[in-house]
Amino acid sequence: MSFQKLVFMVSLVAVGLSSLVIKSALSHGGDQTPDLSSLSDADLKTVAIQLERIGCYGTCPAYSLTIHGDGRIEYNGKSHVKETGTRDGRIEVDKIRELASQFAKIKFWGITADYSEAKCRGRMCTDMATVVTEISIKGVTHRVNHYYGCGRAPKSLFDLESAIDKSANSEQWTGDVSKAGPFGTTCWEKSK
Repeated sequence: MSFQKLVFMVSLVAVGLSSLVIKSALSHGGDQTPDLSSLSDADLKTVAIQLERIGCYGTCPAYSLTIHGDGRIEYNGKSHVKETGTRDGRIEVDKIRELASQFAKIKFWGITADYSEAKCRGRMCTDMATVVTEISIKGVTHRVNHYYGCGRAPKSLFDLESAIDKSANSEQWTGDVSKAGPFGTTCWEKSK
């Protein structure tokens, strides 16, 4: 066997092994996401759940809140809410566990990260609000940008956003925002 053929064969084997190592690492990457359905007390202390509602062309509430694993809630009201500025609150640790279980139930780690206007395909409506939901635990974070005008987002994401608000008792700061919304909207099918 010539030296060139030997070098070529060794290169092929190296490329093949590298591909296997990379494929293995990627396939196990999903296994490294924390199990949110049963958090230890130590893991719970590292949890941070963030929800940010970004206004619309209308009266949609704009605020952010962060729920920490120790029960602290930080709220910052921006517009179309009863309380603007920062406020602090508390949540029972059991409610944080329930929320984490809801993240697990909808398989939040696997939900597409971007349902923005720019990335939306399919049904699209103008002038709607955006909600950004994020969970961090043990240094692992997943964030989802959810433009309400994008018809591709799963219903479970809407339900999770509402559950976060309810658990944090956001209404104490936002007031009743059930009738708030865009001034008007136009919808169409957006293609690639």
